[in-house]
Amino acid sequence: MFELEKSSPFFERMSADHPEIVQNIEIVHENCTMMDVAYHRPKTFILALNNLLRSLLFFVEFAVKNSPAWLADAVNAQRNHRLREHEILKHLRNVSAHQRLVFPDESLVSGLFRVRSDGTYTLKLGQGDHRKPGKYSLDLTLRNTVDIFHDLLVFDSLVFMDLEHCAIGECLGITRRWFFSVKFKNQTERFDEVVDVYQLISDYAGELLDRVCEAYAAHVGMKSDYSFSRRLGEHNFINTLLEVDLYPQLFSEWWGEEVQPLNCGVFVERYEGDVHSAREQFHGRSFQHLCADASAYRGMLERIVATSLDELLARDDAGDVISFIQLNHWHFKRSFGHVFDVKHINPSDVLILQRIGNAMFEEHRKGKECTIHAAKGQLDAQCKKMLEKLDAAA
Repeated sequence: MFELEKSSPFFERMSADHPEIVQNIEIVHENCTMMDVAYHRPKTFILALNNLLRSLLFFVEFAVKNSPAWLADAVNAQRNHRLREHEILKHLRNVSAHQRLVFPDESLVSGLFRVRSDGTYTLKLGQGDHRKPGKYSLDLTLRNTVDIFHDLLVFDSLVFMDLEHCAIGECLGITRRWFFSVKFKNQTERFDEVVDVYQLISDYAGELLDRVCEAYAAHVGMKSDYSFSRRLGEHNFINTLLEVDLYPQLFSEWWGEEVQPLNCGVFVERYEGDVHSAREQFHGRSFQHLCADASAYRGMLERIVATSLDELLARDDAGDVISFIQLNHWHFKRSFGHVFDVKHINPSDVLILQRIGNAMFEEHRKGKECTIHAAKGQLDAQCKKMLEKLDAAA
């Protein structure tokens, strides 16, 4: 379930000492990511926002009441540094948890944008006001941005842009912002204002997680190798959806260079589709190149034992080795049929080989030399064990 501890030695160490802290960090971070991805899908965004409010404030309260001193100090420092923001977020969490969903209002700005970088754009000409929530017709309110994209940009397309979009780096787009009217008072202060709820919670959460990681790094004498904070421009890859996000291939033809989607939500959707396609292709190719018989199966076991991991993965046919390890149950069935006990190899042997092999690939991905060699040694031992069983059966 939790992947953060697998991402680096830093979080692996923190998880070994305080697994519940890493779990809470990951839950907050994942909710932030879900909010980014869903930014232009209002219904999903509202759910992600409310989930983040609850998980973020739970982590703050957990850290203050039941934690080692380094964590409590870091969280208290963040709370005192952003006291007003903290009070607003706490109020929104209470509303979300005990009264109703925090349901923000929106602003829509459409126009001609200049792409300055992958994450920063400049609005050159446009319509709308993103400093406050607007009033919109029912055919626009709380609809996915992609569904209102062309309708909202008809005038801009006629007035601001030539048909072939000749100016490289310029295209039409829509910036969406989410606002919430805050009105309450606590023991010391009265609050009555409209806040950009996304920016408020995103900035606070990123700074909080960075403080926690830096505090742990100082506590154990390590270096924190991950940053959760970011500084976004007024128009950026999260709050703005551009034409290049919707049909990048057409822009590749217009601009004469490879164009990829920039928007976070579009990028993630496409990435997930690519991952699904890659898995399908991997399984399809693997099925076409399974070990044909017992001799080929034995040969792969011997090859793994006799070759270092770097050499295995450097070969042109490295995919065959990866397939043999990750889909060994397929290779075994093709080579020996369905009966395990006749060959003295049982299902646990196949499962162990796959589990150890996947762990080895994971350590290789993280670049941990010492554990890579240890995992390769375990894999070699398992392969030798299976070879011995094949010899006994023969």
